[in-house]
Amino acid sequence: MEQKKRYVITERECFVRGGFSSDPHIIPLNELNYDRLEDFGSTEKFSVVYQFTLPDGRKALRSRHYTGVIMLKDGTQIEILPQISENMERNAIESKTIFLHMLEAMREVPVKKVDELYFKKENLNLFEIFVRMFIEDAFMVVRNGLKMTYVPYQGNEMFVKGKTIYTEHAKRNYAHKEKFYCEYDVFSTNRAENRLIKSTILMLDKLSANSLNRKMLSILKTDFDEVQPSVNYKKDFAASVEDRSMIRYLGAMKWSRLFLLSRGTSTFFAGGKVAYAMLFPTDKVFSSYIASKIRRSISRDKYYFITPETVSNSLSKSFRDKHNVPVSSFFIKNKVTNEVTSIKFRFNNTSDIKPEYDEGAIVMFPVTKVLNRNVPGIPPNRYLIDIDNFDGSVSFLMDTLFV
Repeated sequence: MEQKKRYVITERECFVRGGFSSDPHIIPLNELNYDRLEDFGSTEKFSVVYQFTLPDGRKALRSRHYTGVIMLKDGTQIEILPQISENMERNAIESKTIFLHMLEAMREVPVKKVDELYFKKENLNLFEIFVRMFIEDAFMVVRNGLKMTYVPYQGNEMFVKGKTIYTEHAKRNYAHKEKFYCEYDVFSTNRAENRLIKSTILMLDKLSANSLNRKMLSILKTDFDEVQPSVNYKKDFAASVEDRSMIRYLGAMKWSRLFLLSRGTSTFFAGGKVAYAMLFPTDKVFSSYIASKIRRSISRDKYYFITPETVSNSLSKSFRDKHNVPVSSFFIKNKVTNEVTSIKFRFNNTSDIKPEYDEGAIVMFPVTKVLNRNVPGIPPNRYLIDIDNFDGSVSFLMDTLFV
């Protein structure tokens, strides 16, 4: 029987090394891929998977607070999703829809409205959805023509133009007095923004496994044929222009920044024993989304909204507790009474909630199908947020905490 190549899991499922399992939540993975996954989880900057022991004594790997895709060297694809629906087929659609909606609060990810065909017909994973969004933004750039600018050019010419580079001229033209090695400006599409988009196209063409994405990337390569790929990403991003004249470039440039500059981080990883991994800290994304909704809903006449710099709506800045788990928090101060409400997000199971944690702070836990704190064992300053209904959750918090 051919080894299954695609797995869609939540934090309820785990992998074991080879063998057989009748439990749908315990998934056998061939030994080589198990070792690859274990190595990847233990060597990343932040732990993506952790190993534990099953009741029968077998070692198992389970995902830890991340959502995204891991592609192993042999093409085996592991998609990790939040647990939103009990039905796995529904969860594959609903959780991705909700998670993409939450990503709108993260400034690095230019997520836009998602076509349901991505999930239902094409069955794209999160990485391929992001590739498709980049492609659509890149076509928007191409549709109205690539922006051009004057860029320096050096060449051995039959004429004098610009300035002569005497060291190169002497070296190259000792026996060719009719030529001149010059540097001058040419009007070209080979500007920083186009170079970065070209580099992103070339990289994604190697990583994408979706045939339609690959086809569209090949078309884009032709459109950028006269553009050289970037050789220094940071330098080209520093030289790129973000103004009204470049507005149609903004989406493609944000995707390029995510794909090119996040390599080797816990967000996007390529190389090693995996082909690539694109992973987002679920806890951080959830808390940032709720915080942004509260920030927009709260009365600024009555309250200050204070967000520590380390837990702003950025994937690269997040405070972590002693267990290396992201903890997001913010403060709301009453302008009249000077009373400060400290709000923190925790991501334990409700059965793990202990009263001694975060004493003096309002603590919120993401759950599904539950919206209030009328649950046995929940202390008075603990709130459950329904991730199926963000707007209802925010309205509930506003009515309860900030009347």
